[in-house]
Amino acid sequence: MALDYYEEISPALADRFRAEVNRRLDEIAERPESFPVDVSQIRFAKLHRFPYLVFFAVQSEFISVIAIVHGSSAPDEGRNRS
Repeated sequence: MALDYYEEISPALADRFRAEVNRRLDEIAERPESFPVDVSQIRFAKLHRFPYLVFFAVQSEFISVIAIVHGSSAPDEGRNRS
């Protein structure tokens, strides 16, 4: 996992990664429709300082996070988890 990888490098780096993911999840919760649609109504948001993408779907009453994947992973990895 990404968090484990960053923890091995530096606990401070892992904390920054966790904070970045949490900030992005907060932004998604506040304005989910502002993020681009990928396929089949799956949206994505890039992290600002780390090479990761958050794939999510907007449901009628909630938001489903489908995957958080490294940007250089296979392009269909996040999509295929839905």
